[in-house]
Amino acid sequence: MKTSGHFPKLAVTLTALAAQALCLQAVAQSSNQQLERVEVTGSNIKRISKETSSPIDVITAKDIQASGARTALEVLKMVPSIGNDGYNDTATQNGFSRGVSTVSLRNQTATSTLVLINGRRMTPSAYANPNNGTTTLYDLNSIPVSAIARIEVLKDGASAVYGSDAMAGVVNFITRKDYQGLEVKALAGGNDAGEYQRQSVSGTFGFGDFATNGYNVFVGVDFSHKGRSMVGDKTDQDIQAADYRAINLRRNPYGSFLYNNQPWFIKENGAVGSRSFPQTAALAANTVNTANCPDSEKIVAETGRYGITNAALLGRTICNYNLDQFAEMQSPGNDLNLLSRGNLKLTDNIEGFAEVMYSRSKRQYLAAPRTISGLSPTNNFNVNGLAATFQPILEIGHPDNPFPNARAAVQLRFPNVSGGYDLTNTGSRALVGVRGTAGTDIDWESAVLWNRSDRDEYYYGFLRLPVLRQMLGPQFGGTNRSLASIAADPDLSRPLLNGGSAEVLQWDAKASTTVGRLPGGDIGVAGGIELRREAIDVRPDPENLAGNILGLANTNVKGSRVVKSAFVEVVAPVLKNLELNIAGRVDKYPTLKTNFVPKFGVKWQVLDNLAFRGNYSEGFRAPSVSQVSPGGAQYFLNGLRDPVRCNIEAVPPVPKPGAETADCNKSVAGLSGGNPSLKPENSYNTSAGMIFSPAKGVDLLAGYWAIRKNNEVALGDAQSVIDHPEAYPPGSLIRDTNPALLLNGQAGTGPLLTVSTPWTNQGTTFTSGVDFEARVVQTVMDGVRWTNALNGQYTLKYMRIEHPGYAENNLVGTRGGLADWATSAPDVPRTKLRFTSSLDAGAHSLMGAMNYVSSISFIRYMDGTTLPDAGVKPQYFSGNTCHYGGALNDAGVSGRSVLGVAPTATNGRDLYINRYPGCSMSKWMTFDVGYTYRGFKDLTLSLSVQNVLDEKAPYDPAGGQLGYNSGLHNPFGRYFTVSANYKFK
Repeated sequence: MKTSGHFPKLAVTLTALAAQALCLQAVAQSSNQQLERVEVTGSNIKRISKETSSPIDVITAKDIQASGARTALEVLKMVPSIGNDGYNDTATQNGFSRGVSTVSLRNQTATSTLVLINGRRMTPSAYANPNNGTTTLYDLNSIPVSAIARIEVLKDGASAVYGSDAMAGVVNFITRKDYQGLEVKALAGGNDAGEYQRQSVSGTFGFGDFATNGYNVFVGVDFSHKGRSMVGDKTDQDIQAADYRAINLRRNPYGSFLYNNQPWFIKENGAVGSRSFPQTAALAANTVNTANCPDSEKIVAETGRYGITNAALLGRTICNYNLDQFAEMQSPGNDLNLLSRGNLKLTDNIEGFAEVMYSRSKRQYLAAPRTISGLSPTNNFNVNGLAATFQPILEIGHPDNPFPNARAAVQLRFPNVSGGYDLTNTGSRALVGVRGTAGTDIDWESAVLWNRSDRDEYYYGFLRLPVLRQMLGPQFGGTNRSLASIAADPDLSRPLLNGGSAEVLQWDAKASTTVGRLPGGDIGVAGGIELRREAIDVRPDPENLAGNILGLANTNVKGSRVVKSAFVEVVAPVLKNLELNIAGRVDKYPTLKTNFVPKFGVKWQVLDNLAFRGNYSEGFRAPSVSQVSPGGAQYFLNGLRDPVRCNIEAVPPVPKPGAETADCNKSVAGLSGGNPSLKPENSYNTSAGMIFSPAKGVDLLAGYWAIRKNNEVALGDAQSVIDHPEAYPPGSLIRDTNPALLLNGQAGTGPLLTVSTPWTNQGTTFTSGVDFEARVVQTVMDGVRWTNALNGQYTLKYMRIEHPGYAENNLVGTRGGLADWATSAPDVPRTKLRFTSSLDAGAHSLMGAMNYVSSISFIRYMDGTTLPDAGVKPQYFSGNTCHYGGALNDAGVSGRSVLGVAPTATNGRDLYINRYPGCSMSKWMTFDVGYTYRGFKDLTLSLSVQNVLDEKAPYDPAGGQLGYNSGLHNPFGRYFTVSANYKFK
């Protein structure tokens, strides 16, 4: 086995940290410093020690400054327990949640991680994403980084304290308070090629000393801008672009054969009305095109150089349309965030407080002018589901049809209609409340919170069916209108506004006190109630609702609900060195039974410097408002097989007589819908750990954790509906009724058009692992402080069952949905860690960091090809087959390829396995450095370099048009950030 060169470096790092700890132990001195009570995320009871029974990571404002992180998401990416299955606000992000940044813990999806601001939940963004695990999206772009005092990441189930969504943990953004003065900060960043540029300016202002004046007001404003970076030589240098070109046959000089206003015509093969347009080498003469473009844009179509496999194109001179002019690596945009907090002393025992937040996030995305193709029907949608399909076939006698005795399918690009998207997300948040003390030891608080998110997204370049249908014959409602006149019609496209809003209105009240004394101290008790109204309204453009837009799905949801909650928490120091924590919460949702979840924790202080802790908790996630409300999202389903029209017993499957090849790999319209009968997801969390402080300034932590989620809410399985339509409500499966497309004229055998897949409770996920932390703080000489910290996560198990009857398989270290095709599991790296070392000496601070994420296997281990019947386990393929590279050990078994080409000596799967014989995405280790200088009066200057060794992002065959994995890696390369911070007196 080949040994990686990274691991000796890691071993040296760990050895140095251990040696430093031993040195400190030798000179350790005891300390009897009196500590004050503090608030800690995950509890409503103040306590002396910040180390509770639950594991918490804390990221301070100083950590953020030293790291060079520019956004809240970049800050959280430094935490190894943060998973890779959130959204990252990239240029190619899923269109159902464009422009959103989310966070997930423990590989449990973003919907299982609750995001708080100063201890109270955010409203989800105004999206209704139909993808599993993404229906509740807390957008981190609305968090002003300059206002953050610290971020506390609770890596444990917290539904017993905070309610729904906190199954995997909580991220609590705690903003500054009691700040006085004025400071301004400017920041600029870009990589060594001048790409991925970002600039920001922020200001913080505060006045009033609460202790002296009885009031304090704080205002923080951030404005940031990021520039556009396009696919090209300068961005290719920091990813494995050469592999992406050669193996995926992308990023080569070829873009598209559909050039500006130059139609392609394919002759109908067979009887008029057959809608048969095969494109084979033998029928290449049935394809007619022109190549009226500059010679510099002409190519001769071939597979080896351009990856063109369409037999009708090969050997033909075509005009090459440049799609790279629309391919972005980073989309431009800007974010404006404002936060204001105020505290006012009302009486000696009562204070009022208020918060106001406003955020605006704008993004722009390029898109190529849209095309039409008559080779197959295009599904269209209206408010009720499916609208009439559109297939541009020119009748005999149409002025543009070059075939005098046959109909022609037309393919055409419309360059007069520019594509793209303009997105604006805005957020507003207002909070007002009072807190105080009653008697000697009762702390109480009550507040009203209003939080709203609005989304306005303009779609450009989508084509209107009322104009397109005019090219069809009179029998289809058209007039045989010429293609040129349609292309020039100003009514061919209009901007579409798809909008939405989401809102939370909440009142809460809570109190804490002591109710007696045990041998270890006072018993702390807290309790509270909460009344919350949640609402969502996602609105498509009226043109889209009317079914007038070609191929664009609707997302149309409107609903609201009121949630009533109550909780209680007890901290019982039963012995001087033994503390118990018990919590429980009751939540009542309109469509659910009253839901109760408990939590039990224990902390045992064995020695002054050694403690053990453990927790058991149950959690839940109520179905989101969009999942139980009328309406839903429409989308496209790919890769389906139709047993009515495809012989699925054949190897490989082949179409039945009269059917098409596409029936064995079908793309159809999918329709989700609200399901008020959904049950909540529930979880069972366990954790156990150790805290060891062998010397002053030395903290070592290790812990085991496990989470099992049941009743996961997911879209119904489309293939199951197709295979067993009798088990689903009428109308769940819709087929084309065109008599010409029926097999032997038999009813119910037409091509699939749409499959309804409502939300259902299905599946279970179990994940477990080990956290490890080490922190050593040493004063090496007068005024010189050296701090080393290691934080990591080692995942032991990740097992998912998405359909009853399937087996659990451990998918750690794999691309889960490839290792076990019966799941849609994400990439699950086994190890993630970050090591930092910082030196503070007077006006100078120097920081170094190492970031590591382990490799991901693309080997296919389990292939569940059929759903189980009546409890019978399905037959799994068990082998050693590379999904992207064909068989490794079983020469008779070929891996399915997503690379788009047949295996040859130089292209596609064979080339992949030659370059990556281990069939995996490589591990990635990067190093960061940072320097801060405070020697000037009131001025602080900082420089950070991320990925200082310029390590390329590993190659991912499924990395979209980018060729890298945006969840685990980034394409920035060596990235520089400079900042200046000035404090005014």
